[in-house]
Amino acid sequence: MRTAGRSAARRAALGAALRDARRAAGMTQARAAAALGCRQGKINKIETTQCAVSPKDLNQLLLAYHAPDEVAALVRSLAAHGGPGPLAGARPSPAFLRLLELERGATEVLSLHSERIPGPLQSEHYMLTQFHRAGDLTDMASLLFDRQERARLFTRDDPPHYRAVLSESSLHRMPGGRTPALVVDQAEHLLTLGAAHERVAVQVLTFDADVPYLDADFTVLRFAGDDKDAAYVEYATEGRISRAKRLVDDRIRYWNRLHHAALSVEDSRKFLEDLIEQARTGWQER
Repeated sequence: MRTAGRSAARRAALGAALRDARRAAGMTQARAAAALGCRQGKINKIETTQCAVSPKDLNQLLLAYHAPDEVAALVRSLAAHGGPGPLAGARPSPAFLRLLELERGATEVLSLHSERIPGPLQSEHYMLTQFHRAGDLTDMASLLFDRQERARLFTRDDPPHYRAVLSESSLHRMPGGRTPALVVDQAEHLLTLGAAHERVAVQVLTFDADVPYLDADFTVLRFAGDDKDAAYVEYATEGRISRAKRLVDDRIRYWNRLHHAALSVEDSRKFLEDLIEQARTGWQER
């Protein structure tokens, strides 16, 4: 199915899931509209895919419908991924789905990754290899579509400032083991992103950086206006979203410390260029 067709089908699945959740709650479209503070016509347009549903409206509707956790997770999966239903492989956690929703409205994203490349910065080859080596059964077309949808973060009308600090280790620990081809592909992709999008900044935190330790991976999402900033902290098997000011401020301070210890954006580009050269020559001789 072509991308346009897949996109329409996925929007239809989301509309149907919201309609079913409303009916399960015994609510009419008029009552749902009252809960959302809008006209009945808006609810109808959301359910018939004539208009998109914002993350804020989505959360309000799920609360109004008292949607069970499994239903809410499915709806958020459809909204965040635009997917047609449960993934064939591992289901993403509710916290990760919430991260994808929040990314869409953020004005700035601060990211730290120590052992792997974050999703928005992954090359196609890296992403597919990662899923394949993990034994995930999600079909390739869906994976590519989801990657394309998430990459729209950088091409929307007013994209966020995406600032990533990547440990040197993340550029060597490739899915399935380090291979020159995968290292080159991913490093070239990072260089291409930085050159194509002025709001994308990648800094490499080398093994020689003056830091006391490297904490768990996390992402901070910052918003304009009255919206609270959020932090997504990753653990071995799941993640956690928090909008508690103390935790978010702590992650921002820690990110700033690593930002100052890492190579500058320009020096990071040179680091990536050197890494590509090393992978193409020296490693092949081993």
